[in-house]
Amino acid sequence: MSLAVSRKEPWYRQELFLSIVKSTAVNFLLPFVNGVMLGFGEIFANELVIKYGWFEFSRPLQATSVGLYNSPSNATAEYKKTIVPK
Repeated sequence: MSLAVSRKEPWYRQELFLSIVKSTAVNFLLPFVNGVMLGFGEIFANELVIKYGWFEFSRPLQATSVGLYNSPSNATAEYKKTIVPK
């Protein structure tokens, strides 16, 4: 007759604790990764739109157009009238 010794596992190896740690890690990590990917996606899409001039968006080619009173090159005449000082 052999005497079986039951060994109690440490608290950090019990199934309940491990399942709680796993679910908590997933619920905290995935939204963070999702937010980072959405942010980079928006930046990438914005750069593509501006680079290729989609939807009539483009960066001004001249450095003189940077400032408070200068209008972008694709601005309408009505918009230019509203921002030009008199």
